[in-house]
Amino acid sequence: MKYKIDDDKIFVKLVRGDWINKSLTKIAEDNNLTSGWISGIGAIENIELGYYDFDSKSYIKKSFDGEFELIGYNANISLKDSEVFIHSHATIGDINFKVFGGHLYDAKISAAGEFLIQKGKIVINRTIDKNIGLALWEIL
Repeated sequence: MKYKIDDDKIFVKLVRGDWINKSLTKIAEDNNLTSGWISGIGAIENIELGYYDFDSKSYIKKSFDGEFELIGYNANISLKDSEVFIHSHATIGDINFKVFGGHLYDAKISAAGEFLIQKGKIVINRTIDKNIGLALWEIL
């Protein structure tokens, strides 16, 4: 993992074997980020995606074996229980050009990962919305 800061942006290069969310969380912690937005592309493996089922208020999880293109990664940075929290979604494509997507628990870089963190200047906390069952942004 390598990164370079340019004012309110952090350019991130993840390499083979780096875990996406774990690596980006470490960068956010090291730079005292309390809000921000992340986008990225690359090639990944060991993927776990989720789909939130509102009726059961729980995630349905699915693992994807093999290598996939990371077509799109979108995430935000906030604080949950005073800790850096990255909420991420990913769109992935396989060798047959089939596309899948959902909430990204994590994935490992298989070839390359290029990400941009847009640093926020405010603190965004998450609190549980009991009607939905998720910790959502608390914007006052």
